[in-house]
Amino acid sequence: MGWKEVLQIIVFALAWFPVGILVSTSVSGGEEIYQHDFSIYNDAYDGLSQYRLAIENVNYDVETIQSSMSVISRYNGSAVLVIMGPVQDFTIDAVLTIFNHLQAGGGVLIADDFGTANRSFGLLNTLLDGIFTGQLPVDVQGFLSYTDGVLLDLDSYDRSPKLPVIRDLRIGLDGGALTQGVSELRLNWATAINPRCLIGAAGIAFTTIRSWCETDIEDTNPAPDEHEWAGALPVAGAIDLGAGGLSGRIVAVSDPSMFNNDMWGRSPGNRQFGMNIVNWLSHGDNSIPVVFSENLLAVPVNSPEWFFGAYLSRILWMSTNPILAPIYPLMTAIGIRKYLPDMKKVEVKSVSEVFLRRGQTYFSERMAYYRTEGNYARVVKLLYRKLRRDLRRKQHMTEFSPEKTWELIKHIDSKMKKQEFFKTFERIDEIASDPGKKIRESEMMDLFFFLRTITSQLIDSKS
Repeated sequence: MGWKEVLQIIVFALAWFPVGILVSTSVSGGEEIYQHDFSIYNDAYDGLSQYRLAIENVNYDVETIQSSMSVISRYNGSAVLVIMGPVQDFTIDAVLTIFNHLQAGGGVLIADDFGTANRSFGLLNTLLDGIFTGQLPVDVQGFLSYTDGVLLDLDSYDRSPKLPVIRDLRIGLDGGALTQGVSELRLNWATAINPRCLIGAAGIAFTTIRSWCETDIEDTNPAPDEHEWAGALPVAGAIDLGAGGLSGRIVAVSDPSMFNNDMWGRSPGNRQFGMNIVNWLSHGDNSIPVVFSENLLAVPVNSPEWFFGAYLSRILWMSTNPILAPIYPLMTAIGIRKYLPDMKKVEVKSVSEVFLRRGQTYFSERMAYYRTEGNYARVVKLLYRKLRRDLRRKQHMTEFSPEKTWELIKHIDSKMKKQEFFKTFERIDEIASDPGKKIRESEMMDLFFFLRTITSQLIDSKS
């Protein structure tokens, strides 16, 4: 078995391994368990299953991305993209996809606190800053960023200042649509949106002035320090990008936990706010799907979702990339061409039938076919059968045997070595008895020349 065959087996096994997991789980009667935070299929307190059901109850289709963010480009802006509590870094391609989605008129909800949005959104900030060049106040820095530390509010909280209750709700660029029917928002170990970024400046929900973001979480007696953000801090903001030449909308909040099953069940304000966001980002059109990007969550590596995401992400990226998509089918066809059956229907012919085309016989046709297919063992078997048949006819043998053949050829070819002669015939017998055996083309050629030498000496010779 050559390295190509080994590589093919490895690729085949890896490609079907996720399917094997699903099949074995189904056969064994197992059920999927979504335990990762902020999954819309997680029914525990830290999941978003209640949010998903609420969205579906008002006739929206809810979908998920398990592989590549580039999938959202297939909707051409007619979708609401939800990025909730990301822990995986955004790739450059993902950031460009989000920008193109906004440019096409799509809606985006980003809910993060201590995740990867800050360090991953540098490129998006640069792209969106370019849209608003010359239109932003001097003190605005960047489009979206989050502060460090846990948000504490000494004047408005539930059981602890780390569980702030937000009552300062303002009408922003959304025209009040997002806070309509909302009297308060309850947060749970949140952070804040940077008040100096554009979305922070366009905030719609603020803490009291006795708030700050504590960076020393282990401090038993926390107090605001000089380097920590303090004052009335925004925890939600929204921008309609129509003013900047884009047609999309974006909402950012600094606590994804406000939408989890626990907070959803305890806070009517959170429920109303969550539904207002979907309605505003979709322009009130429930024919637009709401797509949750679960590929950025902490998906366990031993789960089928992780395997499918890892495999499909490359395929989906190539098939949705504007540059690669047109040539992707061609690349796929070239890659699998060798393994596809011949489009020409194979003609079934008897052994005795002779092809008149190009003067070739059935034997030579079969030889060419097996060699093209890489079935070199069958080529050896055909050559061996032909040699035995021709030797019995030419030398008037009642039965072919390597011993009789050696007695004939040793007087004609003095260079032929007896030990090597019989060893080669043993190998030929082994291959002929198992035509499905994998052998190298080089070995087939060596055996071909060996048999051809015997043929020329004992059959083709006129002596």
